[in-house]
Amino acid sequence: MNKTENNETQRVVASTPPRDPYPVYKFFEDPKEWVGSGTVVVSCKDGAVDVKIMEKDSDRIHLVSVYSDDGPVKTVITEQFAHPS
Repeated sequence: MNKTENNETQRVVASTPPRDPYPVYKFFEDPKEWVGSGTVVVSCKDGAVDVKIMEKDSDRIHLVSVYSDDGPVKTVITEQFAHPS
């Protein structure tokens, strides 16, 4: 029997769990400190800054939004590197 004559359905199983369709959020306004670990994505556009933190070993995503009602926000990112050998 060739592939076109076979009517069996194939099931595909993802290697990672799907994202929660109904995520629950906690909001922190003006926190003195907030700690998270994972991949960080910074987006600067339209005078605002969005920082997305994708938590390591989880499907959770955290979002930090920085904006000003008075005008654009200036963004400076400082990245630390190891000393050259």
